[in-house]
Amino acid sequence: MLNIKIILLLFLLISCSKESNYIFDPGTGSIFNNSINFSGDDSTLDVITWNIENYPKNDLTSYYVKEIIDSLNIDFIALQEISDNEAFSSLSVSLGNHWYSYRSDSPSSEWGELAFLINQNEFEIIGTPYTILNSYEHEFAYRPPLVIECSYQNQSLVFINVHYKCCGDGILNDSYWDEENRRLQASHYLKNYIDTYLSNDKVIVLGDFNDDIAEYENDNNVFLNFINDTDNYYFADYQIATSSNQFWSYPSWPSHIDHILITNELMSNVFETKTVLIDNSLIGSFTTYNNYISDHRPVGIKLLFNP
Repeated sequence: MLNIKIILLLFLLISCSKESNYIFDPGTGSIFNNSINFSGDDSTLDVITWNIENYPKNDLTSYYVKEIIDSLNIDFIALQEISDNEAFSSLSVSLGNHWYSYRSDSPSSEWGELAFLINQNEFEIIGTPYTILNSYEHEFAYRPPLVIECSYQNQSLVFINVHYKCCGDGILNDSYWDEENRRLQASHYLKNYIDTYLSNDKVIVLGDFNDDIAEYENDNNVFLNFINDTDNYYFADYQIATSSNQFWSYPSWPSHIDHILITNELMSNVFETKTVLIDNSLIGSFTTYNNYISDHRPVGIKLLFNP
């Protein structure tokens, strides 16, 4: 019996050692083997949208996410699928007192909620976050858009975080339960809200839209109301959507379904948008990323504000 216990203990130690070397760089203690392709700086507003699948999907997810956020040096994060409020609160504390966190719905909810993480060294938060279009929960997959108003460099900004209904067959029909139709209706209600109540505001809509903005079959494109209104709206990640799939936000499909939409008040700003290729810089690549963090990559935008 003693020999069996010793063998089991040695096996456990060896397994932990292998896991540790797989997760971390033994030389630095870092999870990265090279730099990430997106990093903020003091001259730009640096924002990402990130679906962190059923956060936290693993006991080590929070460690990974903290190191990633620290490495990105960003100002604002819109998050989707935050399932555990306690784990999310602990993540916020671990990032430091200058980070503000907010998760929609009640703390006891285990639904994958919308959330914000905001670096208060860069932002002044104006009021409490709030949800909109609550009467259309069905169209928004029971995740009404989450809104927060902030001031950055003395300019007011409105951020809207969305998570549209997933799935479907790619064909749009008028059925109440059709996934594409629900996304189409969500786009309709969202645009109508911005046109009505935020027509003169600098608005950034970001999140998991769960559909392709560059579908060639226009009859099935659920975002045409935004895309065709070129005077007032622009998907800042459109070039990513039309690029090689190695840069897309959802490599498991593969598809590009996480987007950043800006209004005309921001179109004159110089900006750069990228899918944040964390998995390319991670020890273990996408296998590690998918196992420990998420099936979605973040999408980020760097905005230079006019003097």
